[in-house]
Amino acid sequence: MGKDDETKNNDSKPQEFIVDTQSPYFLYPLDSPGTILTIVRFNWKNYVMWEQVVRTALKAKNKLAFIDGKIIKPVIKDGFYSAEANAWEMVNSMVKSWIMNVINPKLHLSVAYVDSAQRMWDNIQKRYFVPNVPRIHQLKAAIALSKQEGSDVVDFFWKLMSLWNELENYMKLLLNGKFTHFTCLFHPLLTRIIT
Repeated sequence: MGKDDETKNNDSKPQEFIVDTQSPYFLYPLDSPGTILTIVRFNWKNYVMWEQVVRTALKAKNKLAFIDGKIIKPVIKDGFYSAEANAWEMVNSMVKSWIMNVINPKLHLSVAYVDSAQRMWDNIQKRYFVPNVPRIHQLKAAIALSKQEGSDVVDFFWKLMSLWNELENYMKLLLNGKFTHFTCLFHPLLTRIIT
């Protein structure tokens, strides 16, 4: 048996799939389907804030790639068992459970039967992530009209910063093209509001 034969045999073996603690496939012993990612529960009206806190929680757990499309379901070839595909199924199911735990129970039926956390996330986003043009206008007006009046400097600063942060989040979403399906309807209005 020559060197070429050894190479052929090694190439035909499935590659070993190892999950270490830095891998998005790694689940800690305390991770469970009942885990509550955040105390903020999605209720139709708070999508932008809810999305931000859930993304932050998933990033902290190294699972953000399961909702943003960076990790997709591995293809199983020839019906053979795949450790990677099995790990993907476990983590995908866990992330779906975590998302279900932080949305209003009335929404459960509308997203419960999707096959991936990414599709669940995209489904919620498509339905509830709309450009809140009136809110952007309200934020700009509130910032422009802000006065310290009787409040102390720290309270005034935090109030103003919360307004700026919310406005900045909406502006990032607008400029990053998150509202693309509304662009043709609102383009002239959005352009005036952004500037």
